Amino acid sequence: MLPTAVVSFLLLAVPTLFTPGPNNIMLMTSAATFGVRRTLPHAAGIVVGFPTMVLMVGLGVGQLFVAFPWLSTALRYAAVVYFLWMAWNLIGIRMARGTASGRPMRFYEAALFQWINPKAWAMATSYVGALMVDGEGRLASLVWITGGVLALAPFSCLVWVLFGQQLARVLTRGNMEKVLGAILAVLMIAAAVLVFLEP
Repeated sequence: MLPTAVVSFLLLAVPTLFTPGPNNIMLMTSAATFGVRRTLPHAAGIVVGFPTMVLMVGLGVGQLFVAFPWLSTALRYAAVVYFLWMAWNLIGIRMARGTASGRPMRFYEAALFQWINPKAWAMATSYVGALMVDGEGRLASLVWITGGVLALAPFSCLVWVLFGQQLARVLTRGNMEKVLGAILAVLMIAAAVLVFLEP
Protein backbone atom coordinates (compact mmCIF):
# COMPACT_ATOMS: atom_id res chain seq x y z
CA MET A 1 0.00 0.00 0.00
CA LEU A 2 1.46 3.36 -1.05
CA PRO A 3 1.93 6.06 1.62
CA THR A 4 -0.24 8.44 -0.40
CA ALA A 5 -3.03 5.85 -0.46
CA VAL A 6 -2.80 5.43 3.32
CA VAL A 7 -2.99 9.19 3.84
CA SER A 8 -5.96 9.44 1.47
CA PHE A 9 -7.71 6.63 3.30
CA LEU A 10 -7.16 8.21 6.71
CA LEU A 11 -8.31 11.63 5.53
CA LEU A 12 -11.54 10.08 4.29
CA ALA A 13 -12.15 7.39 6.92
CA VAL A 14 -11.26 9.08 10.22
CA PRO A 15 -13.72 11.99 9.97
CA THR A 16 -16.56 9.78 8.73
CA LEU A 17 -16.00 6.98 11.25
CA PHE A 18 -15.50 9.13 14.34
CA THR A 19 -18.09 11.89 13.83
CA PRO A 20 -21.74 11.59 14.96
CA GLY A 21 -23.91 9.33 12.88
CA PRO A 22 -26.53 6.63 13.44
CA ASN A 23 -24.06 3.95 14.56
CA ASN A 24 -22.14 6.20 16.94
CA ILE A 25 -25.22 7.81 18.48
CA MET A 26 -26.80 4.38 18.98
CA LEU A 27 -23.64 3.10 20.68
CA MET A 28 -23.52 6.10 23.00
CA THR A 29 -27.19 5.68 23.82
CA SER A 30 -26.78 1.96 24.48
CA ALA A 31 -23.75 2.46 26.73
CA ALA A 32 -25.53 5.19 28.69
CA THR A 33 -28.63 3.03 29.07
CA PHE A 34 -27.28 -0.50 29.49
CA GLY A 35 -23.58 -0.07 30.32
CA VAL A 36 -20.40 -0.84 28.42
CA ARG A 37 -20.42 -4.58 28.90
CA ARG A 38 -23.93 -5.13 27.56
CA THR A 39 -23.18 -2.82 24.62
CA LEU A 40 -20.13 -4.79 23.44
CA PRO A 41 -22.13 -7.16 21.16
CA HIS A 42 -23.68 -4.11 19.51
CA ALA A 43 -20.22 -2.63 18.93
CA ALA A 44 -18.91 -5.95 17.62
CA GLY A 45 -21.79 -6.12 15.16
CA ILE A 46 -20.78 -2.73 13.75
CA VAL A 47 -17.09 -3.66 13.68
CA VAL A 48 -17.90 -6.76 11.58
CA GLY A 49 -20.97 -5.51 9.71
CA PHE A 50 -19.66 -2.25 8.29
CA PRO A 51 -16.39 -3.59 6.81
CA THR A 52 -18.45 -6.43 5.31
CA MET A 53 -20.65 -3.81 3.67
CA VAL A 54 -17.57 -2.01 2.29
CA LEU A 55 -16.35 -5.29 0.82
CA MET A 56 -19.73 -6.10 -0.72
CA VAL A 57 -20.06 -2.61 -2.21
CA GLY A 58 -16.62 -3.02 -3.76
CA LEU A 59 -17.72 -6.32 -5.26
CA GLY A 60 -20.69 -4.63 -6.92
CA VAL A 61 -23.63 -4.64 -4.50
CA GLY A 62 -23.72 -0.83 -4.65
CA GLN A 63 -24.92 -1.07 -8.25
CA LEU A 64 -28.33 -2.02 -6.86
CA PHE A 65 -28.91 1.64 -6.08
CA VAL A 66 -28.15 2.56 -9.67
CA ALA A 67 -30.58 -0.06 -10.95
CA PHE A 68 -33.25 0.66 -8.33
CA PRO A 69 -33.07 4.31 -7.18
CA TRP A 70 -36.18 3.89 -5.01
CA LEU A 71 -34.26 1.44 -2.80
CA SER A 72 -32.17 4.25 -1.29
CA THR A 73 -35.31 6.20 -0.35
CA ALA A 74 -36.94 3.11 1.15
CA LEU A 75 -33.88 2.37 3.31
CA ARG A 76 -33.71 5.98 4.45
CA TYR A 77 -37.34 6.01 5.63
CA ALA A 78 -36.96 2.60 7.31
CA ALA A 79 -33.99 3.93 9.30
CA VAL A 80 -35.85 7.13 10.27
CA VAL A 81 -38.84 5.12 11.51
CA TYR A 82 -36.52 2.87 13.54
CA PHE A 83 -34.80 5.83 15.22
CA LEU A 84 -38.09 7.53 16.05
CA TRP A 85 -39.37 4.26 17.56
CA MET A 86 -36.22 4.05 19.70
CA ALA A 87 -36.65 7.68 20.77
CA TRP A 88 -40.24 6.98 21.86
CA ASN A 89 -39.08 4.02 23.96
CA LEU A 90 -36.33 6.08 25.61
CA ILE A 91 -38.62 8.85 26.85
CA GLY A 92 -39.03 8.47 30.58
CA ILE A 93 -36.49 5.67 30.93
CA ARG A 94 -34.78 5.59 34.32
CA MET A 95 -31.52 4.00 35.30
CA ALA A 96 -31.46 1.66 38.25
CA ARG A 97 -27.95 0.97 39.46
CA GLY A 98 -26.59 0.59 35.94
CA THR A 99 -29.48 -1.42 34.52
CA ALA A 100 -32.51 -0.46 32.49
CA SER A 101 -35.55 -2.11 31.04
CA GLY A 102 -35.35 -3.49 27.52
CA ARG A 103 -32.17 -4.79 25.97
CA PRO A 104 -29.28 -3.53 23.87
CA MET A 105 -28.92 -4.41 20.21
CA ARG A 106 -27.59 -7.91 19.55
CA PHE A 107 -24.53 -8.64 17.41
CA TYR A 108 -26.45 -9.79 14.34
CA GLU A 109 -28.95 -6.94 14.64
CA ALA A 110 -26.15 -4.35 14.63
CA ALA A 111 -24.47 -6.07 11.68
CA LEU A 112 -27.72 -6.18 9.70
CA PHE A 113 -28.58 -2.60 10.64
CA GLN A 114 -25.73 -1.42 8.41
CA TRP A 115 -27.80 -2.35 5.39
CA ILE A 116 -30.56 0.14 6.27
CA ASN A 117 -28.18 2.83 7.52
CA PRO A 118 -27.92 5.51 4.81
CA LYS A 119 -24.72 6.97 6.29
CA ALA A 120 -23.09 3.54 6.17
CA TRP A 121 -24.06 3.23 2.50
CA ALA A 122 -22.73 6.72 1.76
CA MET A 123 -19.46 5.97 3.56
CA ALA A 124 -18.98 2.57 1.91
CA THR A 125 -19.62 3.90 -1.58
CA SER A 126 -17.36 6.93 -1.01
CA TYR A 127 -14.49 4.73 0.23
CA VAL A 128 -14.80 2.39 -2.74
CA GLY A 129 -15.32 5.17 -5.26
CA ALA A 130 -12.43 7.31 -4.04
CA LEU A 131 -9.85 4.68 -3.09
CA MET A 132 -10.41 1.55 -5.14
CA VAL A 133 -8.15 1.41 -8.19
CA ASP A 134 -8.98 -0.01 -11.60
CA GLY A 135 -7.23 -2.82 -13.40
CA GLU A 136 -5.13 -5.58 -11.89
CA GLY A 137 -4.85 -3.95 -8.47
CA ARG A 138 -8.61 -3.61 -8.03
CA LEU A 139 -9.13 -6.58 -5.71
CA ALA A 140 -5.97 -5.83 -3.69
CA SER A 141 -7.07 -2.24 -3.14
CA LEU A 142 -10.52 -3.41 -2.02
CA VAL A 143 -8.89 -5.78 0.47
CA TRP A 144 -6.78 -3.03 2.05
CA ILE A 145 -9.69 -0.58 2.15
CA THR A 146 -11.78 -3.21 3.94
CA GLY A 147 -8.87 -4.04 6.25
CA GLY A 148 -8.33 -0.37 7.06
CA VAL A 149 -11.99 0.07 7.99
CA LEU A 150 -11.82 -3.10 10.09
CA ALA A 151 -8.76 -1.70 11.91
CA LEU A 152 -10.29 1.71 12.66
CA ALA A 153 -13.87 0.66 13.48
CA PRO A 154 -13.12 -0.75 16.98
CA PHE A 155 -11.51 2.54 18.03
CA SER A 156 -14.44 4.57 16.76
CA CYS A 157 -16.90 2.31 18.58
CA LEU A 158 -14.84 2.45 21.78
CA VAL A 159 -14.80 6.26 21.80
CA TRP A 160 -18.59 6.48 21.56
CA VAL A 161 -19.24 3.66 24.03
CA LEU A 162 -17.01 5.35 26.63
CA PHE A 163 -18.67 8.68 25.91
CA GLY A 164 -22.05 7.12 26.62
CA GLN A 165 -20.76 5.61 29.84
CA GLN A 166 -19.45 8.98 31.01
CA LEU A 167 -22.73 10.67 30.08
CA ALA A 168 -24.63 8.27 32.32
CA ARG A 169 -22.16 8.77 35.18
CA VAL A 170 -22.38 12.56 35.01
CA LEU A 171 -26.17 12.53 34.96
CA THR A 172 -26.56 10.05 37.80
CA ARG A 173 -23.98 11.85 39.98
CA GLY A 174 -25.73 15.14 39.37
CA ASN A 175 -29.13 13.74 40.40
CA MET A 176 -30.28 14.18 36.80
CA GLU A 177 -31.12 10.54 36.32
CA LYS A 178 -34.73 11.36 35.46
CA VAL A 179 -33.74 13.39 32.42
CA LEU A 180 -31.40 10.74 30.98
CA GLY A 181 -34.16 9.16 28.91
CA ALA A 182 -35.19 12.52 27.50
CA ILE A 183 -31.60 13.37 26.55
CA LEU A 184 -31.12 9.99 24.87
CA ALA A 185 -34.45 10.34 23.07
CA VAL A 186 -33.36 13.71 21.70
CA LEU A 187 -30.11 12.14 20.50
CA MET A 188 -32.03 9.42 18.69
CA ILE A 189 -34.23 12.06 17.05
CA ALA A 190 -31.02 13.82 16.01
CA ALA A 191 -29.86 10.55 14.46
CA ALA A 192 -33.16 10.33 12.56
CA VAL A 193 -32.62 13.87 11.24
CA LEU A 194 -29.04 13.03 10.19
CA VAL A 195 -30.32 10.00 8.29
CA PHE A 196 -33.09 12.00 6.64
CA LEU A 197 -30.72 14.78 5.55
CA GLU A 198 -27.95 12.42 4.38
CA PRO A 199 -27.32 13.16 0.68
